[in-house]
Amino acid sequence: MAEPEHGLRQLVEEGTRSARRPPLADLRHRARRRRTVREVATVTAVAAAVLAVFPLVAREQSGTSAPGPTASHTRPPTPTSPAEPLLASPAETVPGGTVTLTGTGCAPGKAVTLGIRWDRGAKLSPSTEERKKSPGHPQATATAAGTHQLSSVDALPTGSFEAKVRIPTSPVINKPTLWASCGTSTSSRQLTQHVSIVVGNPN
Repeated sequence: MAEPEHGLRQLVEEGTRSARRPPLADLRHRARRRRTVREVATVTAVAAAVLAVFPLVAREQSGTSAPGPTASHTRPPTPTSPAEPLLASPAETVPGGTVTLTGTGCAPGKAVTLGIRWDRGAKLSPSTEERKKSPGHPQATATAAGTHQLSSVDALPTGSFEAKVRIPTSPVINKPTLWASCGTSTSSRQLTQHVSIVVGNPN
């Protein structure tokens, strides 16, 4: 009886082992699936590497680079220095005398208007006859402000100008202001310059 029992036990153990072992077809299917997964992973990695390199190659071929500071093609504005003050020579004259005015800052070739002005209450320069007629009287003053154009000239290519003006004999303002007005090359505004002179009594 021992041998049949031993044989029976071997049969049971072999059946158990056979039940645990997967069929051959299943093993082959699993192997194919693992190979497919590995191939897909390899293809995905290669594609990612190609996509990462392609933009760099395209930029090198087209001559472009990564965004950065770009040079501006617009010209920077030309700095302009302030105009020199208006100059009068001589700074002291008599009624009817001539004064030379020089200045700069005007648009080249544009007209420069020159004139004289005074404020209300400005002191008048009495003539010799008036001083003799009313000695000791207080000096007369202008009853109203006034301005007169005296001359005009075109600015030079440098924007400077020079012109002679004749001081009017009536009314004779003791300390009038001479002015020059012109258009500028940098804007549409007018540039007006002033200088004060002294008009004394004629001898």
